[in-house]
Amino acid sequence: MQIFRNSAILYVLLSSPLLASKGEADALSLGGLQNNETPSRSIFSKDRFDIALSYSALVQGALGEGESGGSGEAAFSGRYVFVDETYPSRLLNKLGVESDGSLSLKFRFRQRHKLLDISAAELALPIGSILGTTDGFSNSGFEIPDFYIQHVFHQGKVELRYGQITVESRIDGHALRSAKTAFLNRVFSTNPTVAFPRFGAGATTRWQVNDHFSLTGVLTQVQASKAGTQVDFDLNASDLFTGLQFDYEWGDEEKLSNSLQLLFWGADATDELKEDFGFSATFEQHYTGLDRSIFARIASSQGQQTDLDMMGVVGIGQTMREKDLIGIGTGVGHSSEKGRTQAVLEAFYRYQAPFGLQITPDVQLLIGDGLDGDFDFVAGLRGHIYF
Repeated sequence: MQIFRNSAILYVLLSSPLLASKGEADALSLGGLQNNETPSRSIFSKDRFDIALSYSALVQGALGEGESGGSGEAAFSGRYVFVDETYPSRLLNKLGVESDGSLSLKFRFRQRHKLLDISAAELALPIGSILGTTDGFSNSGFEIPDFYIQHVFHQGKVELRYGQITVESRIDGHALRSAKTAFLNRVFSTNPTVAFPRFGAGATTRWQVNDHFSLTGVLTQVQASKAGTQVDFDLNASDLFTGLQFDYEWGDEEKLSNSLQLLFWGADATDELKEDFGFSATFEQHYTGLDRSIFARIASSQGQQTDLDMMGVVGIGQTMREKDLIGIGTGVGHSSEKGRTQAVLEAFYRYQAPFGLQITPDVQLLIGDGLDGDFDFVAGLRGHIYF
């Protein structure tokens, strides 16, 4: 475990050739100003300062138990560009050094609150679901999950992020992984076999080695997780989460593209929990002409800091009417604490209404040990609007 941790730390902090995909790097190239000579106009230009507002709400009910939960989340996010192609570094220009890449500040604030007696995230407890019913949608109050510097360089092949960061957004993902816009159940919208800190002080780095292969490393404190409560920027502290992910993509981007990602992670022991480690393997196919995505995942851990110690899922999403999305998936997981096994079948339809409003009815059939009658039916309605 110590060797794995030291390798991940060395990769994240010392490697300068590690970074983002070309698509993300291209997205950072902003349109230029006609006149960039006035400092105040340059500093406060809308071309270098982007903000976004959103609000999401979810209400779920378990028909078998008669329980219900509801939550809302208001979010404010943004980015400020310090240096890029449009706004080159004056210091580097004076030194005669060619500027390469971009330097930005990114941030995200959120306020999570319950709308009913219990939050949607808490609904899993009274009905006995080890898989949960949703990711997020809790009653955790005000949080700052992201406040970090993003540095893209080496012709967009390397990306480095450091600060207060949510590492889960950088690894172990797929196209339908979002409780705000796609599947709700945690086996689809996150990975309960990985001891992800909700957020913490740390760094991530990604290196796009070539057109097919990329390597990602993460290092963060176990802050705001099950065991951590404070932000501590001392990277020599003992409560660290580290991870290495290998991504390989192949196929025809205009017809059918494939991707395979392998994640290996470790979480240090805390005063309350033993150290944990595990792996996750995800395969995904995207049919460009049909606007269809298919994914499958298997994952395992020691179960010392995770809700599940084994999990397998498969799902499909299909774009309808250009902007609507329909999805169906099934998964199974084994509890790391209670030794129970449960399965879920989930289906949703996301309707894209005018003015940036999305409305999504969702149904889940839960089956397995610990449920009343060994099964339960959960229906939900989610709303999401962004500005």
